[in-house]
Amino acid sequence: MDEKQASYYLHRVYRLLKSDKATIVFKKMRTKRGETDQKTIWLNPRESILPTFIHECLHVLYWHWSETKVEKCAMQIFNRLTPRQTKNLLLRLALIINKINIE
Repeated sequence: MDEKQASYYLHRVYRLLKSDKATIVFKKMRTKRGETDQKTIWLNPRESILPTFIHECLHVLYWHWSETKVEKCAMQIFNRLTPRQTKNLLLRLALIINKINIE
């Protein structure tokens, strides 16, 4: 994946955050970092939040992709994040977190 593709997928994640199409919930899970049912994204607060969040957003956006493809794409996006992109993504995530329940 080149820089242009990573940027495209990251912007799709940004648009998902702005759309309020997915609810984000923190939930302690024994064996998972996160999961989604296409409407809710559950994140395990004991795990790495940002890469897991990107991964689960990709599942919502590209529900037909295999787990392997989602994992590979999420890690490539995460590894290419600039400090500014990281800050913006965390800020958008924080704005959504202020609207959610914690389980």
